[in-house]
Amino acid sequence: MGMEFVAGIDGGGTKTRVCCRTLDGNDLGTEIFGAFNMNGIGREKFVRLLDEITAYLNGMGICRALCIGSAGISNEVMAAEVAAAMDRAGIANWKLVGDNVIAMYGALDGQPGISLIAGTGSICFGRDAGGREARSGGWGHLIGDEGSAYALGRDALSAVAHAWDGYGEKTVLTDLLASQLGLDTQRKIISYVYSGDKSAVADLSPLVETAARQGDSAALAIVRKNAGQMAELVGAVADRLGFDRAEVAMLGGMLENDTCLRTAFLEVMGARYPHFTCVLPRHDACTGAVMMAATFL
Repeated sequence: MGMEFVAGIDGGGTKTRVCCRTLDGNDLGTEIFGAFNMNGIGREKFVRLLDEITAYLNGMGICRALCIGSAGISNEVMAAEVAAAMDRAGIANWKLVGDNVIAMYGALDGQPGISLIAGTGSICFGRDAGGREARSGGWGHLIGDEGSAYALGRDALSAVAHAWDGYGEKTVLTDLLASQLGLDTQRKIISYVYSGDKSAVADLSPLVETAARQGDSAALAIVRKNAGQMAELVGAVADRLGFDRAEVAMLGGMLENDTCLRTAFLEVMGARYPHFTCVLPRHDACTGAVMMAATFL
């Protein structure tokens, strides 16, 4: 008989973190594996990754409960491969949940509330004391992603294009695009945007931060617009769950760092939802997953 423990998996697009804890809550450490992204690495590599992770877990002892958090869990093929790997490994008590679920669980220490994630993309998610869930946003970069790095980059390019055409106000963003990325002609800007993937646009979000800190009115307008939209995402989730007060965890690079966007978001939230408290995450997503696993026992 080996040691009994619970485990959590934070399956990310670039790496996978696996956290283990004893049944009485002592940390047994964290191990890092490859990307947990079947679309990115292909089915064969994904199956190998799952077998590597379960071999690691079985080497630790007896995994009594496992919570796996990942993006793309609606993919039936991926879910089936996870189930097959758990069967092969003899891990019976496991659950696959969205990466936003474990992020919020860790951020709010397992308590009900709301989490707003603003990284490359954005999504808002909430859970009440009865376990009812609601979400807003998460519509992707073409029709949503308010407050994300992508949205700020897209709005910056739009402001530069309008200034270039002569019907928008002049903006520092035009000079920043030229000096920092060499994008000093319309042709270069168009080529940059449409020949890259969405990360090329998201990579421009720091320019909005720089310009906003210089008091550029176009950049400040972009920040205010996105902050307002993010507050609306929070308000929509709060309405659906009937919250008149709640903790709102701010997650992702756009909110966890001291950005103009975070400052503007806090101002809007204070004005519109004074009974809501915006907080930084107490624990990371992997800790959230292992904490959730402990509730499966």
